[in-house]
Amino acid sequence: MKLTQFDRALIHGLAVLSRPPLTPDAGEHAMLADIVAKCAERATSDGAMMPLIRAAGQVGRTPEIHRGTVHLIAATMNDFDRWALGAHWDAARGVK
Repeated sequence: MKLTQFDRALIHGLAVLSRPPLTPDAGEHAMLADIVAKCAERATSDGAMMPLIRAAGQVGRTPEIHRGTVHLIAATMNDFDRWALGAHWDAARGVK
């Protein structure tokens, strides 16, 4: 799967949002949520990206609301990372 810059930004944005700080900054959270939302609109709507695009819709608009949904985003990111690890490991070993 060839990733676009929007795909990559979405992946990294969700990764950051899946591990919120203990004392979140509302301004930083709003900026990250906005970036993720914009990237999700332009991300590749196919395959492994689809769960990430859906997860972008689960980002809480404030840090307080986000605390209630972060476990869903973290689970989606873990699934994506497992898939990517397997794909890259197979490629590294020459497995098709």
